[in-house]
Amino acid sequence: MFCHRNRNDEKKVAKMGRKAAKRTVKMPGKKIDKRMVLFMLLCMVVCLTACIPEVVNQPEKKTVLQLWHYWGSEDARHCLASLIQKFNETHEEIEIQANYIADEDFKKRLILAAAEGETPDLVVVDSSDIQYYDKAGILQDLSSDIRKEDYLSRALISCHREDGHLVGLPLGMNCLMFYYNIDILSQAGVEPPKTLEEFVKAAERVTSERVSGCAFPALQSEESSFCFLPILWNYGGTLAQIDSLAGEQAFGFLKQLAENGALSEDNVNMTLSDIAWEFANENIAMVFMISGYENEIREENPDLHFAVTRLPCGENSITVSGGEVLAVACQEHEAEAREFVRYMAEPEQTSQYIESMGYLSARKDLLKAQIQNNPEKKACWDYLKEAKLREREAYWPSLSMELAESINRVILGQDEPEELEQLSERINRIRRESYEKE
Repeated sequence: MFCHRNRNDEKKVAKMGRKAAKRTVKMPGKKIDKRMVLFMLLCMVVCLTACIPEVVNQPEKKTVLQLWHYWGSEDARHCLASLIQKFNETHEEIEIQANYIADEDFKKRLILAAAEGETPDLVVVDSSDIQYYDKAGILQDLSSDIRKEDYLSRALISCHREDGHLVGLPLGMNCLMFYYNIDILSQAGVEPPKTLEEFVKAAERVTSERVSGCAFPALQSEESSFCFLPILWNYGGTLAQIDSLAGEQAFGFLKQLAENGALSEDNVNMTLSDIAWEFANENIAMVFMISGYENEIREENPDLHFAVTRLPCGENSITVSGGEVLAVACQEHEAEAREFVRYMAEPEQTSQYIESMGYLSARKDLLKAQIQNNPEKKACWDYLKEAKLREREAYWPSLSMELAESINRVILGQDEPEELEQLSERINRIRRESYEKE
């Protein structure tokens, strides 16, 4: 038997009880005490109440969002995990889950996921890849979620579509810097190099069985191209004329370091995070590395005596600037993903990750505070202001990969006599095919 809630029935029973309490009920031949009537009515009320089904408030099911990133740094991962945890705790209806994808696999995995209809909701991508992903139709318009006036124009350049709409939140800025172990150079009687030629000689002199003179990220990824471009530029070269004398000098710089033993073949399997760890543990004397690794190096080895300065490329040293961008990559949970973007844009969250990850802030207000209070950040900003950007083209990842493969072959000594001519042909073909599609 199923019982149903009926408020009218309950009221009637209660009313009957009150009337019964005022009088004694008479029946033929018997007199029933009013207390007995009250007891019976009370039992009826209890039975009716027990039959009323209890309403249980089921918790609403959370919307789970996937966030992909390629940060290999422990500091970066811990910081991201902390920010996500804080967001999840303050948003009962949304849950963000972070997934690490190795940098060398990231682009391929993301494009394949998009083709299969399994695009993650949020992605942290390299600023140079924005046009590539946007051309693939992956990124959503975030113009209404980001206050342009809060950010440096330099930081926003890579976040724009061709139509001017913003498709990403700039998380921070960095540039390539020169790190060197002061003690190792001093013990070898070597002054910090000021030019690339001096760098080659210094790297050879400080190389020993225990210490590599220098390191270079030759894994086939964007890191490799990022570190090579300033070398090419400082020799006066460009990718459009990679087979010129300047191109020969730039690749010759790496080749000479590899041949004299200062640059180990182990570099072909190293990321910048790997190199930072080796440098912190005094296994490498000098490196070209992205700004911001200072914190991680000091945490790994607080006693390390090292310096960070401009690239040793003469008085007019040129560097390259970059950074990461947070973007929404899926429409299914777009509203929830936008909520996370707005959360990450808040000064409180921005302050946390730029401090942990070593970024220069893309926000004007926070950058001002950084360079006022930190001489290292001020020196980095002065250098970054003069930095060049990588090409903002949808074909850049393909071009960058061709460059990285040639770098890899040169370090391993597997390059062809016509390496630069062949690389130039591949670069021109990529550009030509891109223009023809348009």
